[in-house]
Amino acid sequence: MRSHSERKALPGFSALLTLSTPKERDVTFSSPVYFTPRDSIFTPQSPTLSPPWVTEALSTLEKGEQELQILREQQQTEVEEVNRELDNAVIGAQREERRLLEKVEQDYREAQRHLSQVKRENSAAVRVVQSLVDQQIRKIAQLKEQIQRWGFMADGSNKNQLQRGVIELTQPWEISLTLKRVTFLSSSLLSVNRVGRSLSMSAIDGDKINQDRDLILCSKDNKDEAEIPFRESEEGIGLAALDSAHLVKQFGKQGSGRTDFNLPSGVHATARGQLFVVDCGNARIQVTDLQKNIVQQVSPSGSDRSSRICNYFDVAVNSKGLIALTCAAERALLVFSRHGRLLQTFGGTMTGSTNEELDAPRGVTVTCQDEFIVADIKRGTLTALKLDPKTGARLERTVVTGYHRPYLVAACLTTGLMAVSERGNETGRVPCIRVLEPGWNTIRILGVCSGLGPVLTCPWGLCIDHDGDVLVADWGKQHHHVLIYPSKGVGWPLVTDNLNSPRGLALLPDGHMVVSDSMNHCIKIYRYK
Repeated sequence: MRSHSERKALPGFSALLTLSTPKERDVTFSSPVYFTPRDSIFTPQSPTLSPPWVTEALSTLEKGEQELQILREQQQTEVEEVNRELDNAVIGAQREERRLLEKVEQDYREAQRHLSQVKRENSAAVRVVQSLVDQQIRKIAQLKEQIQRWGFMADGSNKNQLQRGVIELTQPWEISLTLKRVTFLSSSLLSVNRVGRSLSMSAIDGDKINQDRDLILCSKDNKDEAEIPFRESEEGIGLAALDSAHLVKQFGKQGSGRTDFNLPSGVHATARGQLFVVDCGNARIQVTDLQKNIVQQVSPSGSDRSSRICNYFDVAVNSKGLIALTCAAERALLVFSRHGRLLQTFGGTMTGSTNEELDAPRGVTVTCQDEFIVADIKRGTLTALKLDPKTGARLERTVVTGYHRPYLVAACLTTGLMAVSERGNETGRVPCIRVLEPGWNTIRILGVCSGLGPVLTCPWGLCIDHDGDVLVADWGKQHHHVLIYPSKGVGWPLVTDNLNSPRGLALLPDGHMVVSDSMNHCIKIYRYK
């Protein structure tokens, strides 16, 4: 075996070792030290001795690893976001399912309500026609009896009278009986059609049946107009509710404080948007600004009226600021200045009052000529008063007769059209709304013909807009609501919910409708167009 000194130095396995000891910092071996692969334990590799491509490769791999980590985090975040969206979608689908179920139930409840209304309107139409037919039959029977009794011994004058009666009763008159026919389809769709029937009738005369003449003319003039309470939607034919008003504001509550109301009654809106509300239970007038904040109170019940029962009813204000207030208890029209000072008293039996032929004034309004119109339920008149803007004294007066228990009156300042409600009675007169042109001639009668819209039960608040559409607060047998009768077409219920004895209606300059909800002791404002 060769000795250590005899071995040849192998290339690549020699190294010069430099050792450090505690005593001597540097010890150098002059002779080389050889390591064989078998004897070697490690091969020293310094980073400074690594090739450039290794460093570059390791750096590239490290960057790739970082990008993969980022990608994994992004994927995890995206998965969590998608899962949240799926959970929200499931919750939304459940909510939509509940909403659709509630809507279907509501639609069918609304359908049942409309069907009940159709049935009532059909019954009312039949009653009207039957009443007219029965009345005509009675007239014919009476005339036949007179002819049989006096015909053989009648002289010339009696003969001519009987013959005129025959001619009058046999003259042709035509009345249209309008009924609604409803079909329930298997696909749960409702189809409503109008079925018209014409009955030939002879002329009807006499003061007791002038209203029946109005019914005949009403039916004849509008027999070609369709009445469809269910209409087609944009997505197809289906069940749809009629156009309804949208509540946009409500203010007031029961009480006697500054901003409270107690049985609000008549209401008037000025051209500037102020509201004048008769606060009947508190015996005062509440005045609001454009934001409907109470800015003024007019208290007519002063010391001279403290012992009287003040049943204030309706209010109107002209462009000069004069305030007209009707008082049912005093049977008078009170006129105040813009500051609330009493200027004049028209009608009634009070000391200092002026007899203006007012016995029971109820509704009051102001016209485009700045005149006050007062409805007298007892006299059956509408009285127009032009007053002095400073003193409230009467300058001109016009009295129009021929109305049956006129109650409330409204006027449009743009067109000059007026509307007056008649209350009806137990002797056959039914309530109705008459629309008048500026010359006081009646051009429309509403609320008595089901072919023109709902039949009125007990009309209260009343107003007419610049399109000629008439709005009426009606106290039905089951519900209180606001009805609209358009100038063309068929009327329908506009507000059907959450009203309790609405007494007054008015229109703001922006077109919104004001309702005094009496038993709820508040004022409600609706958008209806």
